Amino acid sequence: MSQASDADQDFIAAAMPAFISEAGEQTEAIETLLLELEEQPDNRELLDNLFRCAHTVKGSAGIFGLHKVVEFTHHVETLLDKLREGELALTPEMSTLLLQCNDQIQFLVDTASDESADTPDQKDLRADLVIQLRAYTDGVSTSAAAHSAPQVAAPAAGALPAAAKGLTVWQISARFGAETFRNGMDPLSIVKYLKGLGTVTAMQCSTDAVPALVNLNPETCYLSFVMALESAAPRDEIEGAFSFVADDCELDIKAPESTEQKLVRAIEDMPTTPRLGDMLVSVGAVSQSKLIEVLSNQELSAQTDKGFKAKLGNLLETKAGVAPEVVEAALTKQQKTRESSGGEENRYIRVQADRLDEVINLLGELVIAGAGANLLARETRNVALIEANLHMNSLIEEIRNGTLGLRMVPVGETFSRFRRVVRDTASSLGKEVNFEIVGGDAELDKSMVEKIADPLMHLVRNSLDHGLEPPQERIAAGKAPAGKLVLSAKHETGAILIRIEDDGRGINRERVLQRAWNRGLIEQGVVPSDDVINMMIFEPGFSTAEQVTNLSGRGVGMDVVRRNIEALRGTLKLNSHPGKGLQVDIRLPLTLAIIDGFLVGVGKAKFVLPLGSVVEVIEAGGQNVRMDASGRHCVELRGNVLPVVRLRTLYSVESTLPERTSVVVVNSPCGKYGIEVEVLLGQQQTVIKPLGRLFKTLRGISGSSILGSGEVALILDGASLGELVTADPHAAGVSAAQPSA
Repeated sequence: MSQASDADQDFIAAAMPAFISEAGEQTEAIETLLLELEEQPDNRELLDNLFRCAHTVKGSAGIFGLHKVVEFTHHVETLLDKLREGELALTPEMSTLLLQCNDQIQFLVDTASDESADTPDQKDLRADLVIQLRAYTDGVSTSAAAHSAPQVAAPAAGALPAAAKGLTVWQISARFGAETFRNGMDPLSIVKYLKGLGTVTAMQCSTDAVPALVNLNPETCYLSFVMALESAAPRDEIEGAFSFVADDCELDIKAPESTEQKLVRAIEDMPTTPRLGDMLVSVGAVSQSKLIEVLSNQELSAQTDKGFKAKLGNLLETKAGVAPEVVEAALTKQQKTRESSGGEENRYIRVQADRLDEVINLLGELVIAGAGANLLARETRNVALIEANLHMNSLIEEIRNGTLGLRMVPVGETFSRFRRVVRDTASSLGKEVNFEIVGGDAELDKSMVEKIADPLMHLVRNSLDHGLEPPQERIAAGKAPAGKLVLSAKHETGAILIRIEDDGRGINRERVLQRAWNRGLIEQGVVPSDDVINMMIFEPGFSTAEQVTNLSGRGVGMDVVRRNIEALRGTLKLNSHPGKGLQVDIRLPLTLAIIDGFLVGVGKAKFVLPLGSVVEVIEAGGQNVRMDASGRHCVELRGNVLPVVRLRTLYSVESTLPERTSVVVVNSPCGKYGIEVEVLLGQQQTVIKPLGRLFKTLRGISGSSILGSGEVALILDGASLGELVTADPHAAGVSAAQPSA
């Protein structure tokens, strides 16, 4: 008995991280689906997906003996089943309750291995949630449910769910792979879980695969069994018992007592499967062996009838005795699957993030080594060697693009998390908010997505608290009672623009200016530009709130937002329209690893411009141009005035100014401007290296890179350099050599 217990514990310890990860994904999906259902309460597909997610969590938790998760999720599942069957209609109060229950499920999953984390307060909260759930499912009042709330225990052998209306005798055949034990799985735990779903009326183990004792390996699994399980559990719950051994098990589940109508319903409710035969085998309409036999007949007919292949559906009806309505349901499901996925099956594999980071770091070193080899090849002037290096560099570029693409994820996944934040925050503030997500399919490096989530959270909550007015105030101002909050993303010249926009009050510049005077941030009586005043809200400890609340008023958070965004080489810009709303623009580079760059030289110094921002190269105005102390001047570009900055003067590069120089025209959020350089060295892949702490605040520089020759090149930041070039000459802090304010 103790040996079996030890095996169970080993199985749980080995597979628990995978369960927690999978359950976390399911609870995130539950939250997203609930928020979508608030807008589409009659969407049957969303309800089915919601039920399936909760059911998956419950089934997986049962395998690990997590009775608290099973017990609590069972109540949630009962309510979801009534919603799915149309017995109840989803209300805002019910949605709030389900969101709170989902939080509790996530808590139980996260603390599954820490019994002490389930404090008396958590147990009381869970009991209260169960009472509220039963008030809906049992149709009794909350007070009555409080007196009749049962002490639910884990299902014992032979016990059936309370909602059972009929039993099905499932024929289960399972043959486990040889690596099952070595992968940390225990078939006995699965059998125990199945016993908890109903009554095992018959069971037979096969010893065909067991070798002679002298050849038996104690770490190899030779187990296979056939059992008859009498249960009211649906097929997907039984399959869920085998979810963690799916790759190491040949599983066949049949329902001989199922009617055609039950089979059709099972096909409609099952997850998408592209092949007709797989669907029919999954629901028990045909056995795997019979399907193989029918497929063989189909191939045989194609050979004998000069390439004509009979339809599989027709053969299943005539040769396997599958009812026509069942075949039709499977064909319909197959067609819907093809329409939704384009006929291609999405396949995923989990990879640890640190392994991917290591590959990208090695790829960066490969790019540098390739550039060095290319430089040496050019010095030899050996044509064959140069061509070989060019081919190698093109392959490195393809590998780079493919590898960096592995880390690119849609920002919409992060944006969707804010639906719950907006909903709960607006409710606590007594405000009505219509939240909209635009451009969620725009992709960004995963490492940056994770780091931008917290700054976005602060900005969204700031818009809800400070920006959007209460309904009465909005009506008095001639606005709709419900405020509008839009979170959008789009690609823009080698970067991604994330915008948070509301139609609220905007920034009260007079109040901000007065606070800045009072705190000594601006000299008393000095009135700077609107942009400078707006950016004051990002100063440490700055707040315009009249009173401290749970959300704001302590002057913390917004300075962290700016610091985190600047750490990602990003920029912040505010566009405030008093009485009409506020627009916050965040521009971020697409990746922090490798970019396509345009290499230029000034004296012995080398600089890199992101290639996506380069528009064209023109001839400079010569040595007689008039410029200020920062090297700024203007040239004519097709009848327009183009502001230009001379890097030699801006960064005090010691060199002799050549007779001819060039101006690289670049795009930036401030518009077009020019960068005067002395040497054009062409395009090359640039591996981004972080600057030291001493140089992090240097304006116009976002990073550094190592060239193939071993030299260090500085990477120019087009956005901040553009602000410096186009800034008011009389404003403070225009010198690039000074740290940014």
